[in-house]
Amino acid sequence: MAQTPLHVGIIPDGNRRWARKAGVGLEEAYEVGYRRLREAVDALYSRGTRFVTVYVLSRDNAVKRPPGELLVVFNLIARGLRDLMKDEALARREVRVKILGDLGVVPEHVADLARKLEEDTSRRSGGLLTLLIGYSSLWEVSLALKGVEPPSLQLPPVDLVIRTGGWRRLSDFVPLAARYAELYFTDTLWPDFTLEELDAALRWFSRVKRNFGA
Repeated sequence: MAQTPLHVGIIPDGNRRWARKAGVGLEEAYEVGYRRLREAVDALYSRGTRFVTVYVLSRDNAVKRPPGELLVVFNLIARGLRDLMKDEALARREVRVKILGDLGVVPEHVADLARKLEEDTSRRSGGLLTLLIGYSSLWEVSLALKGVEPPSLQLPPVDLVIRTGGWRRLSDFVPLAARYAELYFTDTLWPDFTLEELDAALRWFSRVKRNFGA
């Protein structure tokens, strides 16, 4: 491809709608979505992307969604963090994992796993996987008001954001890092998002003429 995005952001939207459409429970829908996410992240690194940022859970999600749904989500996040700790492909590629967000809005055991994963991979230098957990730009603003640099400013600029599920919005996806990102929206619900559609998004990006405000 003429132009490969170095940093890809993923907003994996549509799991709940997919559950209703398929007539299955949320747990099954999120399980399918989780497998899709693992496939997509692995494929991106295989195709030359070095940095991937995934919108796992916004701060608004964590404080506004029903407790039963959040229990499913928190359990899956905990499992995903454990899986990443023993992920041989990420280790072989020397991919570091960064957690970005307010971990005070997730259960303590999830926050502890997130911190441990970040620490365990902190010496890697081959790539970066950023997980937005409890993320909000207003949370970053609150840090800035306390004299702390917004953490997303440490991220490489996002080149391409892929959002599934039909909505044409960023929903507060690291706006400081994504200010010049190209936006790829698809009506496909996340559990139906295949590697073929991922490649379609990458081909679309390869044809975009980028000028960064010039």
